Amino acid sequence: MSKINHQTRAFGSPSRYIQGRYEINNLKEYTDAYGQHVLILVDTFFFKEYSQKFNTMYSNGPSKVIVKEFIGEITAEKIDAIVEEVKDFVPDVVVGMGGGKTMDTAKAVSNEYKATTIIIPTTASTDAPTIGLSVIYTKDGKHVGARHYVKNPDLVLLDTDIISKAPSRFFVAGMGDALSTYVETRANLQSHSPNYVGKGFCATIAVEAISKACHETILKKGRSALMAIKNGLCTIDVEDVIEANTLLSGLGVQNSSCAGSHSIAEGITIIPECSKLYHGEAVAFGVLVQLIIEGRPSEEINEIYTFFNDVGLPTTFEMLGIKNVNDADLMKVAEESLKSYWDVEPFSVTATMIFDAMKMANAKGVALKK
Repeated sequence: MSKINHQTRAFGSPSRYIQGRYEINNLKEYTDAYGQHVLILVDTFFFKEYSQKFNTMYSNGPSKVIVKEFIGEITAEKIDAIVEEVKDFVPDVVVGMGGGKTMDTAKAVSNEYKATTIIIPTTASTDAPTIGLSVIYTKDGKHVGARHYVKNPDLVLLDTDIISKAPSRFFVAGMGDALSTYVETRANLQSHSPNYVGKGFCATIAVEAISKACHETILKKGRSALMAIKNGLCTIDVEDVIEANTLLSGLGVQNSSCAGSHSIAEGITIIPECSKLYHGEAVAFGVLVQLIIEGRPSEEINEIYTFFNDVGLPTTFEMLGIKNVNDADLMKVAEESLKSYWDVEPFSVTATMIFDAMKMANAKGVALKK
C-alpha cells in the first residue's frame, strides 16, 4: 500500500446502527422503510428457527420475503448462484443474518441489485458487520481477496439477547480482533497511509478518537463482560463490549487500515494447526507481534499480555495450536505475512524482523504464563 501525498480526509460508516435486546422482532418495521421485496440469508445454524419466524413476520401486509439458508464457504460462484436464483424477485432489501460468511454474501448479493443492505450478526466476534466489503474464498477455504463496495451496510441490527447467548469463545475472539483497532490505527496515522474509504483517503480525527474508545472500553470492561456472558447475562458491560467489538472496531478499520496485527493473522493461516483458530484469536497474537516489532513501551505490552491471559486469548505458539513449530515454518509465516499490510507501518519491515518478533512474543508469553 503506497503512502498518500494529499490531505483529503474521508469517513465511511453504516447509515444506521441499532443494538439492543429483542431488536430482531422489529426487523419488518426496519425493512419496510426501504422496500417491499426482502431477501433474507440466514446462517444454517439459525435457519430452522428464524425462517419460520421471518415468514410469519412478513405474512401480513404488502411486503414479500424470501428466506434462504446459507451453508458453507463464501465464493464468487455461490454469490452468482444466489443472484441468479432471485432475479425474478428483484430484492429491494437484502438481509444477512449469521456469521461473517453469511453477512459478506448478503453484502455481495445486495451490491449486485443495488439494494439496501441490512446486517444481523449473531455473535460479536468480528467487526465485519459494519464494513463495506466482503472477503471471498474458494470452496476449499483458500482466501482469494476482497470486494470493496461504494457504501457500507445501510443498517446494522444487533439483537444482544442472541449475541449474549452465543458461546463465550466468539465474544473473546471479538475482543482480540477489536484490540487491534487502535494499534493499527496508530500505525496508519503515523505512516499517512490511505484508509478503506473509496480509493483511499487520509484518516480523520474521529477515527483516532473512536479507536481509542474501542481500546479503552475492552480493557476496562472486557473481563466483567466475559464473566457476565459465561453466566448467561447481558449487562451494560456486555452491551458496551459488543459495541466496541462491532461498531467501534468496524469504524476504526474502515477509516484507517489494517497493519501488522492482521498481517500475522493472514500469514499464520499457512500453518495447518492454525486453521481452527477464530479470526480474532489469530489477530490477537498479531497484536503482540506488532507491538514488539514497533518497540512499544513495556507497560503497554504487559497490559495487553495480562488482559489476554485473563480472558484466554493466545499469547504463545502452544495456545495457537502450534506445538512443534520450527524456524523454517515461522519464516514462511513471516514471508507470507509480508504480502498483507506490513507496509502500513511507519518504517520498512522485513521477514527477519517479523520472525524475531514472533519468537519474542511467544517467549514473553511463555515467561508470563510461568
